[in-house]
Amino acid sequence: MPRVVVTGLGLVTAIGYNLKKSWDAMLDAQDGTSEITSFDTSRYKVHRACELKGLNSNSAATGTKNKYTVYDCLYVATKEALQDSGILDYQGLEVDKVGVSVGTLAGELSTFEQRLRSHPHDKAAGFSMDVVLSYPPVTLSTQLAEDFHIEGPSVILINACSSGNHAMCWAFDMLQEQKVNAMIVGGSDVVPQTEFTHFHNLKALAPERCQPFDKNRQGLVVGAGAGVLVLETLKHATKRGANIYAEMKGYGLSSDGYHMTAPHPKGEGAIRAMETALTRSKLSYKDISYISAHGTGTPLNDKMETLALKAVFKERAQEVPCSSVKSMIGHTMGAASAIESIVCCQAIRSGSLPPTINYETKDPECDLDCVPNEARNKEVEFALNNSFAFGGNNASIVFGRV
Repeated sequence: MPRVVVTGLGLVTAIGYNLKKSWDAMLDAQDGTSEITSFDTSRYKVHRACELKGLNSNSAATGTKNKYTVYDCLYVATKEALQDSGILDYQGLEVDKVGVSVGTLAGELSTFEQRLRSHPHDKAAGFSMDVVLSYPPVTLSTQLAEDFHIEGPSVILINACSSGNHAMCWAFDMLQEQKVNAMIVGGSDVVPQTEFTHFHNLKALAPERCQPFDKNRQGLVVGAGAGVLVLETLKHATKRGANIYAEMKGYGLSSDGYHMTAPHPKGEGAIRAMETALTRSKLSYKDISYISAHGTGTPLNDKMETLALKAVFKERAQEVPCSSVKSMIGHTMGAASAIESIVCCQAIRSGSLPPTINYETKDPECDLDCVPNEARNKEVEFALNNSFAFGGNNASIVFGRV
């Protein structure tokens, strides 16, 4: 099977609107949490999220201050990833052999909501032509293909908060089956009031900050952002002299089949996903030197992930560093695991691990090395990216040094 490598990265988060700024801010342990301004939270008990401030995408759907779309975020991250990879400048590029794979949780739901809020007494206002054309999630991939003149296969994957990793896995298969030479792949989401309400009603939101693996953790903080990677076969990347960040070695997918929101208490689905990812990568648990944890900061999820990691990593479970950038940028839903794939690539490339911030009190049930509060220098040969979403939609990916 052809080897699959990462040749371009693009990142938009609440702590930076490009790769360098976001990554530097992560290593600096910056917290992107602030008061919500995109909708009225007076009826809620929670008023904070990791929103973007003043994003201007210069895209076909240009964002204005505090009114940006999912596509705005996606466009900015994609433009950066493509420029980083230089793939569109390659004279031998076959545009029909370049595909698009995007994960999202809610698509442009916030656009729909904003239209309804601005016309509260007009039942038809939400169905004006601009909303009808932008709301269907498929418009994300089709608009991206049109804006960057990409003519290969295109797909949108909506699979809860592991959507970004699922988009990565679909792209990986397309490349290994030699149906394409390159894939633009990632995830993008903002903070729709509808999804905020869902998490609020489930009592899954932290009132002030996200504290993954901390004994006093109270829940997640939702966030906006996008992460985009350019994947290519190693042969194609080498032929055009591309810069290579890392290799995507393999992945594992599973479903808990347990509950719509709660994870399996013993982490059975998460264990299967990680073990499958290692097996497909032809690696052992002893080979992994960093884990980008799902680490949402919810009591049940962090406890489950700890149990699952102990089952897979055995005697090494407390030795392998496993941090959660959600503590800094929030849970960006469909974009989260794509962003965390970028974190793995950056850890391999730079030899630096981002911290889990807001960590204060050790929890005996989450006794992992979560890289508390400060970044760490460490050589990373192989990294594991975990995403364990609502409904037990689990996706684990292994990245390695080339």
